[in-house]
Amino acid sequence: MELNQTSIQYYDKRLARISTCSETADSIVPDTFPDIGRIVCAYGTAAVRDQSPQSGRLLASGMVQVVVLYEPEKGDGLRRLTVPVSFAHIEECEGIDAETVNIVDCRVATVDVVAVNSRKVNVKVQLCFSMEGYCQTQCEITEGTQEKQVQLLSEMQTVTLTEQARAYPITILDDVTMQEADDAALLHAKCMLRTSECRAMRGKIVLKGEAEVQCLVLQEDDAVRVLSNTTPFTQILELPEVEEQDTVAAQLAVREIDCRLEQDGLLSYTVSVTALITVRRTRSLCCIKDLYLPGQTLRLSEEKTLLHSTPPCVPFTADATETLPTAQHAAHIVAAEAVCCGAKRSKEGEIQMTAAVRILYLSDEQQLYMLERLVPLSMSCIATGEVSDITLAVRASAAGETGILLNMTASGMASAEERVAFRHIKSLEAGEAQQKTADATLLLRYIEQEQQLWEIAKDCGTTMDEIRQANDLPADATCVSHTVLLIPIQV
Repeated sequence: MELNQTSIQYYDKRLARISTCSETADSIVPDTFPDIGRIVCAYGTAAVRDQSPQSGRLLASGMVQVVVLYEPEKGDGLRRLTVPVSFAHIEECEGIDAETVNIVDCRVATVDVVAVNSRKVNVKVQLCFSMEGYCQTQCEITEGTQEKQVQLLSEMQTVTLTEQARAYPITILDDVTMQEADDAALLHAKCMLRTSECRAMRGKIVLKGEAEVQCLVLQEDDAVRVLSNTTPFTQILELPEVEEQDTVAAQLAVREIDCRLEQDGLLSYTVSVTALITVRRTRSLCCIKDLYLPGQTLRLSEEKTLLHSTPPCVPFTADATETLPTAQHAAHIVAAEAVCCGAKRSKEGEIQMTAAVRILYLSDEQQLYMLERLVPLSMSCIATGEVSDITLAVRASAAGETGILLNMTASGMASAEERVAFRHIKSLEAGEAQQKTADATLLLRYIEQEQQLWEIAKDCGTTMDEIRQANDLPADATCVSHTVLLIPIQV
């Protein structure tokens, strides 16, 4: 029998995960530097040099530039020590291959520095990777048959498929003179990316947004302050397959930030970014629930096809508060940042999250201290579906004599993704005639409890239309109860 089959080509999201790993390195204090008295703080900036998909895994490697700020044994100001730490993380994932379109966002969660002695430090860096990977896939589904005698129970199923996924390298750069930043030394730089517009335009993607660069600097008087600058950007990306009515979305990840602060206060930075563009289209497909041939058996060969339906993401925000104890009173908060190290739904309307929080503050004696913690959070979130692309904004303030109050806001995207099952019937043939217990052409049956017409017709070897006509039932009737049915039997 001839079948109506449809070939589906789309990009299946095989990888969507947040993972962590740790790397360590030792470093000797240069001869020109004084001995270590107290480690004040340490920051790390990650650069992803390679993010290669392979058979069944994704390899992300690069370098973390760690800056350690310490007080010498004999005082005389703060010293800045740079320690490079290389990393290589392998994420196992079934279905990943060399053609996988992927994006990797690597952030430094924690930096733990221990002075082994006055001339040597041990650095441990915990990294957080947010990864997504899309694999091009092709599958077949059967939407019907051209044999009119075969009875089909089917329904239209709407699915939203990612029909295009493409990763683009883009670069954002700027030069700006910062006020009162002369002779300051750069300690740490980070970049936050925001998308303001992403749309299709005649085979192209118009991507607009802004990059906010924040720098932690050490001034000549040993004061630490934060410098920030925002750079708007517009990118025109080639994607010939895209149509103007398509739903397109962009996900951005910083691969590397090269930041320089000159003695005259000129801040120059170059941000290397990966932009993952996805194109989603909604299709209505016929899903076969059941089939039979009246009066005969059917021989069929089939398999189940699962389509990954990915409706467009919706933005969400969620808030949480937490109080962390400190060893001394926090007279002034210098800088606060947080990184999401994991998030999952605990129940509907709630997200359980782990945040790596880092607070740099001044004591009453104007000495610098760092508070670094992994904090479990419970956040209310009305958006449905799994959450991804999460960023954390944190506001810190002193809480009593020995505490810091954190107000954190999580923002990201939520999507109610699902796997939708379809039947792919490879072959369909009529079998032997079904044996009848009598030569009757009409059955009389009392239906007490509600029954589906489909089940009655299939069981009696007839069709729903013939039952409807014989009993003057409406054309859209699908079930009956508490009635006597005349059931015509096909000879």
